[in-house]
Amino acid sequence: MDLLFLEKLLLSLFFTILLAIFISKLRGKRFKLPTGPIPVPIFGNWLQVGDDLNHRNLSDLARKYGDIFMLRMGQRNLVVVSSSDLAKEVLHTQGVEFGSRTRNVVFDIFTGKGQDMVFTVYGEHWRKMRRIMTVPFFTNKVVQQYRFDWEEEIARVVDDVKTIPEASTTGFVLRKRLQFMMYNNIYRIMFDRRFESEDDPFFVKLKTLNGERSRLSQSFEYNYGDFIPILRPFLRGYLKICKDVKERRNQLFKDYFLEERK
Repeated sequence: MDLLFLEKLLLSLFFTILLAIFISKLRGKRFKLPTGPIPVPIFGNWLQVGDDLNHRNLSDLARKYGDIFMLRMGQRNLVVVSSSDLAKEVLHTQGVEFGSRTRNVVFDIFTGKGQDMVFTVYGEHWRKMRRIMTVPFFTNKVVQQYRFDWEEEIARVVDDVKTIPEASTTGFVLRKRLQFMMYNNIYRIMFDRRFESEDDPFFVKLKTLNGERSRLSQSFEYNYGDFIPILRPFLRGYLKICKDVKERRNQLFKDYFLEERK
């Protein structure tokens, strides 16, 4: 009896896979979808390419499948273009149609379900966010108003580098100092204050939380739950960490900026 049941189960699974492949082929012909690696049911091409979607692997796939091809990552279809003409078509000619970014479970936590400017759907909310960002940051008036502050920050960088002996001999990595300058430029505009040094306790806390948020959002550790919804229960621990980082970061802004300005 057990063998009979197992035989029926395997046959059912086999025919289900065949049906899924058949439907996938019909769907591709109907919508004229780009070619690409043959996907498997449920997982798509995820088992073939994994999380390693760097530009070198995508270039290898482009040489095999052409300048435009598609990867099925679970329930998501990813179309890759690899020529300047196609990139112009997607980013410029049809920029409105392709202007929105796909949301995912982690960015929904960090952006309030796509309410920021970068990950919001292209539309009225995006236009409101653009106006909010343009007035305090990107108008000519703002540039002229903060020009001398920015020049002062650049001069501080030059002076700091001059005090480091290896800067003129073996060399010096400037990235961290430029990051500090960027933080000061932004926070002088937003809150009219600067950090006195890279050892400023608030700067250290803020940089640590921003780095942790960046790492969590750019990691491939949560992709399986994003591509295949039935696996999302396994993400509870990861998403809890994301929520904790978001809450600690919001509390930091509240304590250091909002409360003192009430």
